Amino acid sequence: MPTVFNFRVKEKAGPLYKQLALYFQQEILKKHLKAEDKLPSIRELTTDLNISRTTVLSAYQELLSLGYIKSVPHIGYLVAFPENFAKQTIVSHSSNDVPAIKYNFSNNYIDTNTFDTSLWRRYLSRVLSTPSTLAGYGDPQGEFYLRKVLAKYSYDSRGVVCTPDQIIVGAGLQSLLDIILPLLVHGEKSVGLEEPGFPQAEQILKNFGWHKVSFNPENFSLTTVPRLIIISPSNPYKGSNLNDKAQKNLIAISQLPNHYLIEDDYNGEFRYLATPTPALYSFGNSEQILYLGSFSRTMLPSLRISYLVLPQPLLPMYEKVKKNYNQTSSTIEQLALAKYIEDGCLAKHVKKLRSLYKKKNALLRKALKKYFRSQVTILNFTSGLHLHIAIKSRYGADVLASKALQSGIKIIPVLGGKTEYPEFLLSFAGIAEKDIDKSIKALQKVFRN
Repeated sequence: MPTVFNFRVKEKAGPLYKQLALYFQQEILKKHLKAEDKLPSIRELTTDLNISRTTVLSAYQELLSLGYIKSVPHIGYLVAFPENFAKQTIVSHSSNDVPAIKYNFSNNYIDTNTFDTSLWRRYLSRVLSTPSTLAGYGDPQGEFYLRKVLAKYSYDSRGVVCTPDQIIVGAGLQSLLDIILPLLVHGEKSVGLEEPGFPQAEQILKNFGWHKVSFNPENFSLTTVPRLIIISPSNPYKGSNLNDKAQKNLIAISQLPNHYLIEDDYNGEFRYLATPTPALYSFGNSEQILYLGSFSRTMLPSLRISYLVLPQPLLPMYEKVKKNYNQTSSTIEQLALAKYIEDGCLAKHVKKLRSLYKKKNALLRKALKKYFRSQVTILNFTSGLHLHIAIKSRYGADVLASKALQSGIKIIPVLGGKTEYPEFLLSFAGIAEKDIDKSIKALQKVFRN
């Protein structure tokens, strides 16, 4: 498979997706890439070049439209035969870029109207009125007040039993992985990830010499299980929580010596056909499960505060090295968050969100059936902030996602889906309730053309 080590981003040379498309076009015209050669997957390019999926999708769509490549289901992108090439060339300095997003169904966006920002500002103001909180870099492990509040909150909301000393606060998974990975080295550095992977985590893992293997919690051998597994019980690509079989398998892994699970409790509080289930941490061997929580979906994505519950046996090793790390989350926001949670504001907000998202979930399913009719299959919708759907179409998921993007609608293609039709994730967190019907009507019009 070709590499893209020679690709360089050029400032003032036009949109990044155009530059990437032009690079591959030139490689094909120079015959460095020949007919039937396989191009890197979207996930590989996203990780290797540290660019967005949208950029890669748009670049490949440009090449597809000109006939330089073709999309083959379950295989990927292949170079087309020369006679299929169009005469047009890609102009990197074109001013035409991806249009503004009108309807955003992606998973990194929320409707800010759901969060009381004026109330949050009051909590920030209280902290700012205390001068002592503004001096210094803060506790490298996270402010003790916040860790104490999080220990109670994680038990009340997710059944996670821990002490403040076990909690490490940081600005997202990457910064926390940077601290904990050196503590987990026991033999082979293999890490298991569910498909389609987790590019942000994979980059840090790669930096530390860990190699990724695909992992299915429902089907694996205990004799070859990776040393580390990163699992999201509410994996949005499944659209549902872990079933009983997968849960039992993961609990069995947590009993194996020198094996660890990182439980990324992504959207674990949002279920719509049942009450939220306790975290895997509360079922398995907590001495080998690291629980990860965050507030990017319950509050604001810009609030870069996550926390990790470290197993008791790893605490002595962490205590020896924690002074070598600066805290990556704002002390002011940590203290404001602690008081916000302690006063019961977060619990009230989550309760409100759960009701709102349940309604949005139902409205989105109704709109899909209204406009797509028998063309759509809703694969999963019982948890998280997404619907997982399949659409009958002669085009691939990536091509349809790119077509939608060109019309101002952002959706998430699920590449390598389990059905014979293109599959997508539609997050309803960032779509206003009043826009759901007309956004799906617009999407159906794009797919029809």
